[in-house]
Amino acid sequence: MHATQPARTTTFVNARIWTGDPARPHAHALSFRDGSIVAIDPPADARHHARDAEVVDLGGRWLGPAFIDAHLHLTLGAATLAQCDLAGCASRDEFERRVADQAKVLDAAGDLDAWLVGFGWNEADWRGDAPTRTWLVSAGNRPAVAWRMDQHACVVNDAALALLDTSPIDGGEIEADHGIFREQAAWKRVIPAIPAPSLAAKRANLAKATAYLHALGIGAVGSMEYLCDIRDVLVPSLVPARDAPTLRVHATVLDRDWPLAQPPELPRESSGFFRIIGMKSFADGTLGSRTAWMLEPYADKPETSGLAMEHTLRGELADWMRAVQRLGLSPSVHAIGDRAARELIDAMDACANAPAPRFEHAQTLHPREIPRMAGRYASMQPLHKADDARQALARLGHSRIERFFAFRALMAHGARLAFGSDWPIVSPDPLLGIKAAVTGLDLDGRPFATEHSITVHEALTAYTRTAAEMLDLPGGVLAEGRAADFVVLDRSPFEIDWTRETPRVEHTFAAGRPVYRAHHVSPILRT
Repeated sequence: MHATQPARTTTFVNARIWTGDPARPHAHALSFRDGSIVAIDPPADARHHARDAEVVDLGGRWLGPAFIDAHLHLTLGAATLAQCDLAGCASRDEFERRVADQAKVLDAAGDLDAWLVGFGWNEADWRGDAPTRTWLVSAGNRPAVAWRMDQHACVVNDAALALLDTSPIDGGEIEADHGIFREQAAWKRVIPAIPAPSLAAKRANLAKATAYLHALGIGAVGSMEYLCDIRDVLVPSLVPARDAPTLRVHATVLDRDWPLAQPPELPRESSGFFRIIGMKSFADGTLGSRTAWMLEPYADKPETSGLAMEHTLRGELADWMRAVQRLGLSPSVHAIGDRAARELIDAMDACANAPAPRFEHAQTLHPREIPRMAGRYASMQPLHKADDARQALARLGHSRIERFFAFRALMAHGARLAFGSDWPIVSPDPLLGIKAAVTGLDLDGRPFATEHSITVHEALTAYTRTAAEMLDLPGGVLAEGRAADFVVLDRSPFEIDWTRETPRVEHTFAAGRPVYRAHHVSPILRT
């Protein structure tokens, strides 16, 4: 047997440290050991004289808590890394070319049973109508599906359509002539028909996704996951200590139809890098697909006000939330439309305060609902604002823009904002999210609803401390006893013009271990 080596205390010096801790927001040195912070601004003699001390000179770099993405879909995002990328298509021709290229890849691999799966299209990118089944002709005779970027609508080709049930479904819409499936129709008719990747492929994709997120300065995530992926992918990858995981994942189970009197059997395995913290329901759809449930009809489609779904549709949302809390878990509810928001807050009023419910998205709220969010978590995605801003005026009309991503008003009334991305719906890059929250610029670079913009400090806090509090994570703040999860940027985020530039991530550390270093950056100096 080999003797266990004593843990080494490492101290970062000559750093511009933002701690995220209101009691001590700034520092110049920080010590950590065994994956946890042991001192902030330790005395100079303590840095050098300990037998096992290591001192690292950051050369004046800016260091803060590693970013936390409070809401993404880790295994889904990992899967899209191997799919046909349709994000940013500016025309039908470009859409069809990308599909044709992916079909050639699949043909060359000789996998005749595989569906062609595309992801990320948005009709706002070509300023036209949504694609129909004829846009997928270049997939040939292979079944093909192309998901809208919000994952709430998809289009399929004739080969796929022939395999699918097109009868009416509650909470969903089907336009069989066009090959379009929305909401529950997409989730319950299309998804089960697509052959699942092998477990080996899923785990390989997870490793790629972890590296990708670390490169963006992310050390922890709140991930929305199906139970099968939790059991088969996340638990085996993140619980065994021998695999040395580096991304902290606190998972929320994507609930659909379990009976309230018979909760599902959940995995009990956990570690410092994985735990199940909640369950999620959908109250409605999305603004882009016109399925977000609104108090008034859509301005550009007055025959609809969107769709209620799942427990909200059945009038049992509060009962479901209480059932989740009885399991010791946090109820998390997707609500984007202002009608869905009202229904959710009514349900929150009927529930206990702990485990704390989470309001996911909170994209449009009637002014009367905003004060009701005092002390409650609003899990929001600022890059969604930059994306949906391109369609918001058409969908909502001028009179309802005040309800759209009301960051400033929510904070003024005491709501607790935690930021994430909803990846793969949009980029998980926290720096792009901060830019959207601070500047109010949409993806085309135009200012929109800037009265709702917040400060850099507030946005950073939403990506660190508040996200950690909401998800019960050990990071988010640099203080004694907290996780040694850090990000190093090339510039201070407080000293740049976010309308013109963003900082770059140079290093990411997880539990005190370096997990990312940018190629253009020299290693930090050890003395």
